[in-house]
Amino acid sequence: MAVIALSSATVLIFQFGRPFGEAVSLSLALMCTMILIHLLIGRARDRGAVSEAVDRLEERMSDIDEDVGNLEGRLTGMEQTVPRRTRAEIDPLFAEVEVLGTLVKQMAEAMADLETRVEDQQSLAPPPSMQQLPRYPQSQPAPRGFGGDVPPPYQMSPGQPPVQQPGAHAPGLEQTGPAAPAHTYAPMHGETADLDRNYGVQAPNAGDVPSHLGHPQARPDDGYASEADLPGEAGGLPQEQAAYQPNMAMRELIASALNANRVELHLQPIVSLPQRQVKFYEAFTRLRDVDGNTIEAAVFLPEAVQSGQIARIDNLLLFRSVQVIRRLISRNRNAILFCNISSLSLVDETFFPGFLEFVKANQDLADVLVFEFAQPDVAVMGPRELESLSALFETGFRFSIDRISDMKMDFNSLAGRGFKYGKLNADYLIGRREAIHGHIHPSDFGDLLHRYGMQLITDHVETENQVLELLDFDVKLAQGNLFSPPRPVRAEVLQGAPAPGPRRSAAG
Repeated sequence: MAVIALSSATVLIFQFGRPFGEAVSLSLALMCTMILIHLLIGRARDRGAVSEAVDRLEERMSDIDEDVGNLEGRLTGMEQTVPRRTRAEIDPLFAEVEVLGTLVKQMAEAMADLETRVEDQQSLAPPPSMQQLPRYPQSQPAPRGFGGDVPPPYQMSPGQPPVQQPGAHAPGLEQTGPAAPAHTYAPMHGETADLDRNYGVQAPNAGDVPSHLGHPQARPDDGYASEADLPGEAGGLPQEQAAYQPNMAMRELIASALNANRVELHLQPIVSLPQRQVKFYEAFTRLRDVDGNTIEAAVFLPEAVQSGQIARIDNLLLFRSVQVIRRLISRNRNAILFCNISSLSLVDETFFPGFLEFVKANQDLADVLVFEFAQPDVAVMGPRELESLSALFETGFRFSIDRISDMKMDFNSLAGRGFKYGKLNADYLIGRREAIHGHIHPSDFGDLLHRYGMQLITDHVETENQVLELLDFDVKLAQGNLFSPPRPVRAEVLQGAPAPGPRRSAAG
């Protein structure tokens, strides 16, 4: 730049004849201008380099922030997953220890009781023979569709051995051991009578049959069945049973079992597939006679319905289900209990008002207590039953429909009435038994319920082959004796809870 300025001054002096001072001034001005332009260009170049460096630094900071976020997410997941996995691995060990402890205790008690009996028998004379009571009528055929799996009619014979029950499944809730002794459940004295008084339920006379109760209902293995599953035309009683003959011996046995609190609550788990983890439970009622023999629901329910004692059974089942579900949610907040209620109880004017009042008082259990009805009962529900269902639905409780055999039913309407679960026999789903499905293939039935906001539960799962076929249909929930048969709840779980409040005159 100095050479250029000097050259320009020389040209001005010798070529153009300009004065020396003017030529020098112009050359200095030219040199300053070039210096200024050079500085501006350098500053612009430096500014561009710095901007590029800053952009690269910002990109790197963004990558670092993303990596830090991923690391924080992984750490949070580990903090939440590790304790849960540890608890899931430790809880079964605690359960096994508790089961073993209970089993040892029961064995010790059984041995002590056996020794006492042996000593008594050795010291006392043989007791006199007892007169046998009449048998439960053999003329009633087994409910249709269960292949003779229904328990045989109850025989009140003093020499009949007690029915053994299997060990516990849920720790802290069920009776354990290979055989449940007659004293496994000892309810509080007067519990049944107090509940009946609070609900306004009265024990009927042996010969009285309320006109609104209709004919007997029975569920073959674990709950209530509907009239559609009993032999006869259009789901009714066969013609030879049109003139119903009451079984007074069974009625007296039911009444004595209720009055003496010889009523047991059994639980059967509903598991997830393929993990087979327990998700829900279903509650069933069993009676015991004076000798400690277990009476299945299929045996005593028909006579309980005819004699008008079904409301008392539902009364006790509801109260004890509330006790059990409170114990369950104290251990597992996601536990849900299915409670079988007879549809006849929905129209029982002496039972349902107190029933509705009790569930309103326990409205905090609306998300964990599900009332279950059979599909044939739901199909014939009239305005009174639907009004009772609506009252329960408005309280927040949900329902389940089981023993589904007609897949053409309007399940969308049922979902709107509060039905959240549907139970289908596994044999229907895998094609071993024919069902009324119309244009709906059984394999698509779960998707149909899912579209209406309902969940499918396959029940009566008895073999591993059924499980393998159900997995092909993407079944998520299953129930059956393969996973666990219904097992009795331990006595201490059913004690110490308050009775329902006094019954009001109107149903909410």
